[in-house]
Amino acid sequence: MQKRAYAAAVLTALAVVSPAVVAEASTGAASSPARYVWLKACPKAGYTVPCGQWMVYRRDGSTTPLPDAQVHQVTASGGVDRESSLQPAVSGDGRRIAYFTATTKKLVVRDLVTGKVHPLRGAAAKPPKGLLINDVDTLLSYDGKQIAIDYVQGTLPTKVVDVASGSYYTLPADAALQGFSGDGSKVMVTGTSDQNTTIFSSYDADGEVNSQEVPQVVDDNYPLALADDGRSIAVFIEGRQAALRVYDLSSDSVGPPVKLTMPKGERANKLVWQTSDRLLLWTYRNSPSGDVIGGGLRTIDVDTGEMKKVDTWSLRSNLWIWWLPGE
Repeated sequence: MQKRAYAAAVLTALAVVSPAVVAEASTGAASSPARYVWLKACPKAGYTVPCGQWMVYRRDGSTTPLPDAQVHQVTASGGVDRESSLQPAVSGDGRRIAYFTATTKKLVVRDLVTGKVHPLRGAAAKPPKGLLINDVDTLLSYDGKQIAIDYVQGTLPTKVVDVASGSYYTLPADAALQGFSGDGSKVMVTGTSDQNTTIFSSYDADGEVNSQEVPQVVDDNYPLALADDGRSIAVFIEGRQAALRVYDLSSDSVGPPVKLTMPKGERANKLVWQTSDRLLLWTYRNSPSGDVIGGGLRTIDVDTGEMKKVDTWSLRSNLWIWWLPGE
């Protein structure tokens, strides 16, 4: 599966052993949620490579390390590729982060506020035989209580795991997960029909499916967000006049465009429903030359399009890579 790519999807249900929940020893002070996580860039023979530990830049302005997190990709022979990095996943609320540990090479979900670590177990904890940790991509729900585990070669089903209970359901290898509903109870999947039209679908752990071929007016727009009802999909429309439309998956109808006034230099990155009438929008902030220099978090009133600032931040310099909540 490739996140934000289009493919068909089917759902089945399975279960795994429930994970244990353990408190982490000392990993730096647990405090406020994350704004973003990052790796430092270090010079090497005329270019840069990732170095140091994964670092968490928090909303209170502090920065703390993740010393137990694996930084680099691994090789098939068991070595480490020190010129590449893995990708952690941060929940939309910034409270949880998923990563492979450096010692066990198993997936865990850490609460960044309390410091507690939730190890995944069973089939969800490690890559299947023949795959490396490099071949695994993860996505957390907004509250970090659900995690989608994707095998990027596209040959195995994607697991959608409840972190607390360990139960999971699967999406087939050719599925394309767009994201979770706000409460994490459902996932949105996009696909392509035999006529090469786009299909929006929602799925849940009970096998409930809601699916439609979507009209052109909502096709090829991003970001998208599935509501908790499993039918309302917010569609962000870019252009000279940014707008928001809500597509009803059950009735195959599209609401009127609601105009949005985007802050100058910002572009949409991630969208999620916060309540039935309010969305959260993460943005990138660009310099005049087009480089990403920061970002922000804003609410959107679904009915009026009014946007209110929740948070803004600037990227530090000398970064190898960085990831926002919800990515």
